[in-house]
Amino acid sequence: MAENTSAGIPAASVPPKPERDVDLYRRAVATLRSSLPDGWTIASAKSPTLSAAPERMLVTAPTGEVASFQVITARGVLAGDAAKFADGLAASDRGFVCARYLSDPVRRQLDARGLSYADATGNVSVFADRPAIWVRDRGADADPWRGPGRPPAQLTGDPAARVVRALADHTGAVTVPELIALAGASTGATYRVVETLAERELIERAPRGPISRVRWIPMLRAWSSDSSFSDCQSVGFVAPDGLDAALARLAQVSEVYSVTGSHAAAVFTEYGDLRQLHIYADDPDTLARSIGLRAVEDGATVLVATPRSPVVFDRTVLHDGVRMVSPTQAFADLLAGSGRQPDEAERLLEWMKDHESTWRVPVGVPA
Repeated sequence: MAENTSAGIPAASVPPKPERDVDLYRRAVATLRSSLPDGWTIASAKSPTLSAAPERMLVTAPTGEVASFQVITARGVLAGDAAKFADGLAASDRGFVCARYLSDPVRRQLDARGLSYADATGNVSVFADRPAIWVRDRGADADPWRGPGRPPAQLTGDPAARVVRALADHTGAVTVPELIALAGASTGATYRVVETLAERELIERAPRGPISRVRWIPMLRAWSSDSSFSDCQSVGFVAPDGLDAALARLAQVSEVYSVTGSHAAAVFTEYGDLRQLHIYADDPDTLARSIGLRAVEDGATVLVATPRSPVVFDRTVLHDGVRMVSPTQAFADLLAGSGRQPDEAERLLEWMKDHESTWRVPVGVPA
């Protein structure tokens, strides 16, 4: 029987807020794995998309017995949601709720409904009869990320990233239904982003008509100021045998990644010494191991970030076998960067203006 209980952890030690469902799941599994005794393992099927969590989690005992849980992800959970989660399960199934934070009343409701759970602060409760599992641990007593929030009409989050990138990467009039299909965002979220863009005069759209004009330069500047690489959770590494060797190995890996920043911009413009490599990765730790990086606290020459939106992996550019982000993504990330990066962004922008037909694809034409 697996059993573990402990006292709470200070909220100050809680890591950055996970953004995607798959990140909620990974954080929950990490919490659970650290609480299981030796010999117990956790596995799951591949996620259906880069941002989605896997549908099931499998916990295997040293005897080989397996407990299967349906994965339920939610960024915010109210006490009344426990009944909805439980009602959505088959009679003999188990549920595993993954969330950013689960308050004490919510945890008590989940317990009462027989649901296992884990949040990103370390609150966890997982149990099963066969094999016998009882894992219970305590994290934060208050939501460490709750605050006044960003002001309205800002271009933050996955839907904004998808819509802005779709509009910037394409030319031609586009209806909102066409934009929904092009961006891959939900209907409601797309309409809200379009309203924000219109309010900020970054697009022109007739009432109930198509978007006829996109002011892509100020739109990218606005998006960059609201959300960028620097806002993402990242880990610093060094490449023991140099950045060129790390790039060469990137061309050989199967992991999902894209290079941004100066190296991505250098595909289109002339640059001097490229001293730091910036990479988006679906699974930063796995990618780092695949290309032989070594984690460091100071003096990092490689930064690997978990993106807030999988759109960073869309419409990438292949250069010497290495996947680079699109010019629009590289510009936004550089503009929000430090040191000489904003100047590099302006240099890239000059190339983008001179070669707009090279990187902007007409709506309806595959990118």
